Amino acid sequence: MKNLLVLAALSLLFLPPTAFADSITFTAPTTAGNGNSSTRNPGNSNYQGGTSQFDLDHYRAYTWQIGGVTIQPNQITGASITLRAVSNWDTNNNRLFVHMFDSALNFSSANGSRTATSASGVTSFQDAPNSDNPPVNINDHFTTANLGSNPLGVSNGAGQNTLLFDRSFYMVGQSGYGTAVDYTYTLNSSQLAALGSYILNGGNLAFGFDPDCHFWNNGIVFTIQYTPNTPTPEPASLALLGTGLMSVGFYLRRRRSSRNKSE
Repeated sequence: MKNLLVLAALSLLFLPPTAFADSITFTAPTTAGNGNSSTRNPGNSNYQGGTSQFDLDHYRAYTWQIGGVTIQPNQITGASITLRAVSNWDTNNNRLFVHMFDSALNFSSANGSRTATSASGVTSFQDAPNSDNPPVNINDHFTTANLGSNPLGVSNGAGQNTLLFDRSFYMVGQSGYGTAVDYTYTLNSSQLAALGSYILNGGNLAFGFDPDCHFWNNGIVFTIQYTPNTPTPEPASLALLGTGLMSVGFYLRRRRSSRNKSE
């Protein structure tokens, strides 16, 4: 019977390995934080964004590049991008276009710059005249037709520019309209495949935002779910092994006790 204990212990070496899921979150830089405490409440009709706000002004289009990503494509199990407490500044049916691609060129502007020595950062360019208020043309400047006038240098090669979503967000506090919301978009299977290819091409990825009209928010985050390469024993298997060892130990104690009584 003692051999059973040895065999049970050795079986730990042959348990089916599994890896616990993990995640990493990238937070966009604050480019237009609102410091007025009277307007930080998303439920207030005077809401003008939060202290972690990413500027989404309708006069500009933006890129946010993330560098130094070391997760391998075969590790990725999911990904999502979240706009916190986002809302439109008026009640028109405006749109926010969000793209994903593998890189964006350095481009200095009044609203941010990403230098040649920095793989990560935010930059923008003015894509509408100041007189366009509110915007009368809903136009995505990251599509093929408009990339020629986009100095952010976004590639439009095969599989290098992926539209994630476009949608409206209504103004806070207006009758018949919703309040600011935390909006999360989950990448589908083809978008996850594109994400993996972008990371593989130099360890970078980037997002393009073209807001038509202005969208208040309290920050943007991008989260990747992945499986670590180092496997660990499955918790259920460990529990099963522990239960088996306890049963064997209990059996041995009972048998020893019975033997002592019979002597």
